[in-house]
Amino acid sequence: MRHPLGLLLCLACPWLVAQDCSIPFTEPLFDVQSEADIWYGNALRFNGGTDSLSLNLYKPVGDGQTERPLLILIHGGGFIGGHRNDLNAVCSSIASMGWATATVSYRLGIYGTGILDPPFAYDPYEATRAAYRAMQDVKGAIRFLKERHLQDSTSTANVLLMGFSAGAITALHAAYLDQPAEKPAVCNAIGDVQHFFNFYPRPDLGPVDGTLNQNGMDASVLGLANMFGALIDTNYIESNADPALYSYHQDQDPVVGCYHQQIYWGLPLGVSATYPWWYGSCVIDQRMQHLGFTSDRYLYHPYSGNAHELHDPVGITTESLQWMRELFCSANTGIATNQVSSTPLTFPNPTIGTLTLNAPAPAKSRVQLIDCQGRILMDLALRIDQRVIDLGTPKSGLYFLRLITPEGSMVERVVLE
Repeated sequence: MRHPLGLLLCLACPWLVAQDCSIPFTEPLFDVQSEADIWYGNALRFNGGTDSLSLNLYKPVGDGQTERPLLILIHGGGFIGGHRNDLNAVCSSIASMGWATATVSYRLGIYGTGILDPPFAYDPYEATRAAYRAMQDVKGAIRFLKERHLQDSTSTANVLLMGFSAGAITALHAAYLDQPAEKPAVCNAIGDVQHFFNFYPRPDLGPVDGTLNQNGMDASVLGLANMFGALIDTNYIESNADPALYSYHQDQDPVVGCYHQQIYWGLPLGVSATYPWWYGSCVIDQRMQHLGFTSDRYLYHPYSGNAHELHDPVGITTESLQWMRELFCSANTGIATNQVSSTPLTFPNPTIGTLTLNAPAPAKSRVQLIDCQGRILMDLALRIDQRVIDLGTPKSGLYFLRLITPEGSMVERVVLE
């Protein structure tokens, strides 16, 4: 027969989470297992061919989580190059910190001028259509990974994106371009590309969510890290309830401008002449401020420089991971915000130092007392059916009591007097 407290845990699913926010998620603590070349769908290329799309998945070993935060990384390459394998080492490193990570492929390619190959583009529409296709593919990958969350021990709520350059452009649109009315007009059927006597059709690219892996899961994300990306239109960010955002950009980036600039604006030979004007992180910042995003849901790291890169890769990556961690964990305590029980686990509360469980402890249970700085002051193995817990003599104030059982864990705020 299931133990009464185990039954309580099972029935109390809103606060039963197996994502352990005592993990810092910024330090390598675990071994990593990986699986490469996981196919997630086929999609029509810009030139009428078919792309087979795959991803590589990395998971920590021995972390004890059953709802790991999932971070999907998206490579750069100007929508004409780059490969998911470029981010394998980064994915493995982040997975060793307790995240599940994936690096995904998406459709690449644009039409050149007929005389000059890409990055020279046929017209400004080509880049927009390429970004739209990439966005559709990443949304398909999100749904694919959410569907297999039990297999991978991942959360379907704490899903985040991290993109670099074209990958950041893709991540921004995957997060914010979510309404049919927002579909750029040039992503409908438009005029053919003409290269001398050859004509190449440009058909309608389909719905904003794409068609891959329509499995009942949505493609929403909790937030994203934008590393020197841009948006077609900042109005895609509609309110401060939209996904949270971390942005990094050098203010004179010559490839993806930080302001309202043409892509490749700072490069020679007139590459930018047939590229669109998009809005970089400096302008996105104005939109986020206007909408009133709070500091815990928006962080902008500008840098005075003229390079299309991270000036401090380790520091910026660590900063962004810490920021993302705090989206689903309390910034101070390391307690998952949805882990705090709304039903009393113990009494009396407030207490002078002794608590009684409302149900006897199951076998192999532990209880931890955590202060508001996230320090574990007590970690006690409970005897089977034990109910009374002596908290010792900590100072009066607010604490968190974490009860860990074979069924999962719950947290209760405890006031000591």
